[in-house]
Amino acid sequence: MAGKGLRIIAGELKGRRLRVPQSAGVRPTGDRVREALFSILGGRFPGGRALDAFAGTGALGFEALSRGVDAVDFVEADRDAAETLRANAAALEVTARCRVHHGDVLRLLRRGALPGPFALVFADPPWTDDVLPSFLAAVAGSDALDPEATIVVEHDARGPVPLAPQGLRHVRTAVYGRTALDLFTAGSAT
Repeated sequence: MAGKGLRIIAGELKGRRLRVPQSAGVRPTGDRVREALFSILGGRFPGGRALDAFAGTGALGFEALSRGVDAVDFVEADRDAAETLRANAAALEVTARCRVHHGDVLRLLRRGALPGPFALVFADPPWTDDVLPSFLAAVAGSDALDPEATIVVEHDARGPVPLAPQGLRHVRTAVYGRTALDLFTAGSAT
């Protein structure tokens, strides 16, 4: 099923639509929030690899791919959503630049199954889960990050700002209605 209004905003895939999985926990990042996020990030990327954790529709990862990221690893625990990610990659004709992992992103990071190095990381877990602190600790403690990596977490703006674990530095919070975006960078504060 095509997601009305869920489209790639800019870049080589601009205007292309993404299928939305029928899974109950999928809450796609809307166009307005994605447009604002990619404006904050600078709009275009000079290559590198991205990780779209808790991927759902893959809107963040596909947007990054459209804007110049070389490749994206999508991680999704829901089997139907993972199949929809594969279908979206095929429909966009970018399967050679995508890897879809069905499973728990924390376990995959801890096992070293997501080798990276990732220059850009997106995490948009279900807002009812309290997984962001564990995710940030797992990604910071892994060897998967590029030394200059940017990590973006999306969460309910009514909740607290996730604390930066050792190895990450919080650089910005942006709020759009009920959606908060917190940006972190790899490395310690200088």
